[in-house]
Amino acid sequence: MMTMRTLVRPGFFAAALLLAACTPRPATSVAAGAGPSPAPAAERARGTLPPVPARSGPLAIDVVYPDEGQALAAGDSNFVFGSVGVGGARLTINGRPVEVAANGAFLGFLPVPPNGVYEVVAEAGGERATARRTVTVPAASGPGGAAPSIVGGTLSPAGAVTVQEGERVTVRFRAAQGATARLVFPDGTSIPLLPRGVVQRAEGFQQDVSGQSREFTEYAGTFAARTPLATVRGTAPVMVAPLPPGAGTATIELVRGRDTVRTPLEVSLGVLRAGETRIAVAAGDRPDSTVIGQALPGTGTPYEWFFPVGTVFTVTGEREGFYRVRLTDEREVWIDQKSLRLLPAGAARTEGTVGTVRVVPQAAWVDLRLSTSDRLPYRVTVDGNTLTVEVYGARTRTNWAHYGPEDAFVRRLSWEQARTDVFAARLEVAEPVWGWRSFYDAGGTLVVRVRRPPRIDANRPLAGRFIAVDAGHPPGGAIGPTRLTEADANLAVAKRLVRMLQQAGARVLETRPDTAAVALGARPLQAERANAELLVSLHNNAFPDGVNPFTNSGTTAFYNAPQGMELARALQHELIAELGLRDLGIARADLALVRSTWFPSSLTETMFLMVPQQEAALRDPAVQERIARAHFRAIEAFLRSRAR
Repeated sequence: MMTMRTLVRPGFFAAALLLAACTPRPATSVAAGAGPSPAPAAERARGTLPPVPARSGPLAIDVVYPDEGQALAAGDSNFVFGSVGVGGARLTINGRPVEVAANGAFLGFLPVPPNGVYEVVAEAGGERATARRTVTVPAASGPGGAAPSIVGGTLSPAGAVTVQEGERVTVRFRAAQGATARLVFPDGTSIPLLPRGVVQRAEGFQQDVSGQSREFTEYAGTFAARTPLATVRGTAPVMVAPLPPGAGTATIELVRGRDTVRTPLEVSLGVLRAGETRIAVAAGDRPDSTVIGQALPGTGTPYEWFFPVGTVFTVTGEREGFYRVRLTDEREVWIDQKSLRLLPAGAARTEGTVGTVRVVPQAAWVDLRLSTSDRLPYRVTVDGNTLTVEVYGARTRTNWAHYGPEDAFVRRLSWEQARTDVFAARLEVAEPVWGWRSFYDAGGTLVVRVRRPPRIDANRPLAGRFIAVDAGHPPGGAIGPTRLTEADANLAVAKRLVRMLQQAGARVLETRPDTAAVALGARPLQAERANAELLVSLHNNAFPDGVNPFTNSGTTAFYNAPQGMELARALQHELIAELGLRDLGIARADLALVRSTWFPSSLTETMFLMVPQQEAALRDPAVQERIARAHFRAIEAFLRSRAR
């Protein structure tokens, strides 16, 4: 399972393990049915899996999810799962019947009780057992009570913010309908904060989210930043600290009927002179560390740019613990403040230029070397056989483009001044790019290392290949109704896959060879440092709150770097052919395990542990063998397709 903010795992929310991973907003579901799911949905969830084995233990209710006291992200319907210890039991939750599998496992998708209390009753063989599970439910949106109030956590901006003089700042928050609001500045002037209806739609995580939305009222307005603002908490922006002594606090005034609520705008606003900027340098704990760039500040935003330590940036603002950096006149990105070292005010940046571009062939790779005036920000993209390097804030001084010694792998080298402040170099190679990495060397030259594809025998595609197999989790991971952990299920399948690969002549790196936890970031790093040629990460899935597991469970394969797409397709094809579960398709996702560009990689989510039959199947050694065999066939087919 890919770790996300609202996925089910032991202890729930054990850690945000895939920050770079896709982090969906909590989903809100359509109304739940009163009984078991319809037959067609059940058939798609079952596929070709064996029947659930019978169990006749003592009657005992074990509610695995939700945890006691847990804060649910869904307000109308959600899943509840666990076991009662014996098959054939009758089970109700808040009076609604829930099907019990032959092994005593259960999964229900039910209305969320307004009082947050689930009453669970099980009966079997003349015995009766009860349990109560209390949770926290989301506050209902709507007209609300008489007293106006701002919904907690929705007022923005907050904390330290720095903008350019005259830049527009938007203030927004959620509150009940029917109020009037304004933002009052320290000098007594104000701007209206106008209400509008906003629909928060579930973005989806490989599930049907049609009709799943939540309506609320948002109050918003904008003003041009001219003077600093201070928060009552005294936090100052880093870029302009300290704030002037006269900086005052702005106040939100919310009125409904005879009631008025005043709330300080908890923002420390620093204002730079128009055109004023600062210089910062990317910092990391290792020389090969990368700094992440995002399109928006904050969490839940995909990682799109990766900059090596030492990269020099022009900083134009700050917000939510992120610096806004300018790449070009038309493009800005956000970088975590902890990843940048701000230079003293007045520090100047070297004029950005690119000089000689050259290709340097080596035995296992080809280096594309760009002579730059400084450690400028850049981005590498791949499309089939062509690799493009865009250097931001750079103008060309490229009089020479050297191919080096003749090499059949190198087809064409070209460059252009793509825009006034963007230099682009392109390298076309003889085969689809297998992998690449980029860095600044000790002399400050930008190096893009393009990996030569392995020599693959079509008759024995795995012979001599070096495959990294990752058994997903721990830390974290999903859990099933009878408390099978995802980590154990993943490891059981991975061990079988490793055996098959080795028997076919491959060398195998196991990123987690036993039950000991391995940090998320350490897994792909192991594969990179060992020079693996391909990585497959084995997982089983869970849903965010509010998604109906009966109609949305299935199989999917993820990739990130483009060279992993065909590997993901092969894995998805074989898993669907083998198990017959619902085909959720492949997807590009911002996941740490598949983010490496040095080799093709894919992460599979074969089943959903919360579904009783799928959890039972994952305990079955015969099914574990089938899953491993499907992965094996896919890896073999992918490699064979790249044989020459």
